[in-house]
Order: sequence, then C-alpha cells, then structure tokens
Amino acid sequence: MQPIAPAPPRTAAPSFSAPNASVPRLRKASVACRECKRTKARCQFSDGAAACDRCTKRHLSCTFDLDEDMRRKSAHKRKIGKLEAERNDLLQLVQTLQDSSDAKAMQLLDLIRTKAPLSELKLYMDHNISPPERETTPPLAVYNQTSTDDLVSHLISLWMTWSHPYYSWIDRELFLRDAQAGKPNSQFCSPFLVNCILAEACFHSDLPEVYADQNDPESKGVHFYEEARRLYETIEDRRDLPSIQGCGVLFVCMAAMGKDHIGWWYLGQVRKMAEAFTNKHPPPSEASTESHAVDTTLWDIYNLTATASISLMKNLAIDRPNRPHFPCAHRTDDPWVPYPRQINPIQSHIPCVLNSFTALSEINVHANRMVLASGLEPPLHQLVRTLKDVQRRLEDWKNKLPPCLTLDNTTVPRSLSLQ
Repeated sequence: MQPIAPAPPRTAAPSFSAPNASVPRLRKASVACRECKRTKARCQFSDGAAACDRCTKRHLSCTFDLDEDMRRKSAHKRKIGKLEAERNDLLQLVQTLQDSSDAKAMQLLDLIRTKAPLSELKLYMDHNISPPERETTPPLAVYNQTSTDDLVSHLISLWMTWSHPYYSWIDRELFLRDAQAGKPNSQFCSPFLVNCILAEACFHSDLPEVYADQNDPESKGVHFYEEARRLYETIEDRRDLPSIQGCGVLFVCMAAMGKDHIGWWYLGQVRKMAEAFTNKHPPPSEASTESHAVDTTLWDIYNLTATASISLMKNLAIDRPNRPHFPCAHRTDDPWVPYPRQINPIQSHIPCVLNSFTALSEINVHANRMVLASGLEPPLHQLVRTLKDVQRRLEDWKNKLPPCLTLDNTTVPRSLSLQ
C-alpha cells in the first residue's frame, strides 16, 4: 500500500470565471483507490494531481494498492525479466573466461576492451566458444530434469562446500564418481539423494532459479524437495546408503524451511533405515574405501540424531555405532575453498571435526536419555546431578579439542559450529 496525502484545502473560488479558463481534464485511474473501490465510484484524476478527483473534493486520504495495478506489475515483470537475462549473460561471460583456453579467453577479453555491448559478447560466446569449454559435470543432469546442468553443478558445489564438511555422511569422491557415471540407483548416489542435496543447497544461494516461484520468497528449494518427496515414495522400503543419507539431508532441509514436524518424521526414517542397514551389513573383515564411507555415514547419522534429539528435546538418538573410528589426521590432500569465492586453499580438518563432533554427541545422548528417555519429568535433585555431570563432561571435551579446532585457531566454519 502506498498512502497518498490528501490534497490541501482549497481556497474559495471568486464568483466569476476567466473567459478563456479551461476545465481540468479528468482521466480514469488505471486502478481505483481504496475509497472509490469501497463505494464502487468512478476513480478519476486531473492531470498532474496526486489524489483522485473524488477524494480531493471530500478531503479524504487517497490510498492505492499498487500490487493490483496490472500495468505496473507487467512493466515490473518485464524489467525483472530483462535484468535476469542480463545477469545470466554476465554469469555466462564469467564462466566462459574461467573455463576457456588462454587463447579464447584473450580473444574475449580483447572484445570486452573494445566496449562491445553485452549482446555482442553473448553472440561471440555462442558462436566462437565450443560447448565442451563451457560444460560442467553434465552427467548430474540425469538425476534432475527441472534445472540446467550449470545450476545443478553450482548447487552441488555449494552443498559440498558449506553443508557436507559438518555432516560428512556422504563420501564426496564416491558420490561424484557414481553421479558422473550417470547410473541411477548406484551404490553411493541416487536421484533421490541428489534432489535432497539440491533442495538444501538452495539455502546457500540467492540465484533466482533456486525459487520454485520467483515471486514467493518462501519457495526456496521447494521444486527440488517436491521431486525428492516423489522419488521417496518409490524407495520407501529401501535400506540402501543413498536413501539413508537423503533422509538425513531432508531433515536438515526441513529445519531450514521451518517444517520441524516433517523433519522429525524424516529423522525417524533415518533411524529405522540405519538400524536395518547395520544389521544387514556388519563391518567387513578388511577395510576399504567403500567400508570407510559406510562407517563415516553411520557415525554422522549418530551425530545428527544426537544433535536433533537434544535440540528438539525428544528422545530419538540411535545407539553408538559398532564401527571403526578414525583418528584425527591433518591431510594435505583434502583442501577446502569457500566456493564460489576463490582464495588460497586451507586444510579441511574434516576427520578432526568428525571425531570431536562424535565425542560431543555422546554427551548429548547421555543428557537426553537421563532427562527424556523415561517420558516422565525427573525429580529436581536428579536434574541437578545430571546438569553437574554434563557440565563436567563438556569442560573435559573442550579441553581435549585438537589444536586445529580451538577457538583461537579457527580456520574453517565447522570448527565455529562445534564451538
């Protein structure tokens, strides 16, 4: 609503009219003001007037709902469409400069320096830069038919940068290997899992494509979630790793959407699936890359249910997995860069985070079961004793944090999350 101040009081007109005075011309408003709409009266304006003729004569506040002015909305939508097209052209320009060979990039840069318009730059890119130089992980597109390859690749990269390192239940290399192979329902990737990841990744992006409805700010990621939900109905009884991981991602996604009750339901599915999977797939006699990925998934599902249970004050944490645990290792072959920003890589510290997170989860599970497992409110003296025990264990946990995760040495965002 845009209120328009009432016209100032008019002074009394003289009793005569000038011979050549012209009557002010009235024109119909493109949308009626609130007062004219309420009384179903004709809403007309004098040229240059700030209020309609009827409200001016009655000294009323002339207020309009600009959202109902279809001409203004159409012009606004056309402007947004034009800006989005220009933005996409600029993104294509940046992507082309990043991915092209040095020779092609220099040719494009020379054209930019001639101050060529954006339309000419786009024409040059479309006709002179070969498609292979612009493609990025196209096989991912087989898992989602609602978006472009570039958007899918961008969202996967965002998720791997900002979500994955904390809940690292998905082995990055094995997931990308199976995703790029383009085989649905493989051991470490599935259409369901990919769409779950895309739905959560939308909350790391402000691109217009991450909204199911670009006029609805509440629709971020909804189109990917709807696809994931549809796919879940086809795998509901499946107990494979991608299904467990996907439901875990959906719990986080539902929390971001403010749908805690739906998220809690998905967390229940995670628990049931994880227990069934563990019973069916005991630890192998010899460790492998694949078994390491399974172990990491089960440990981080344990961390997820422990964190959710203590946060939502419900008792749903799973038992501590009977799986190998891996010591902290300062790997130099696993760098982290805050995509899409390009700065010097730093150590990811993912194994360190996993171990410290697991130790914290054990404290959370203990506190949760002491207070909530019985379903009854514990007596005050028991609560006090539990609180003191939890405080002692938390202090001990903090003192045993590896140097790379202490507050003074924080370099990666997940260490801040632990703090």
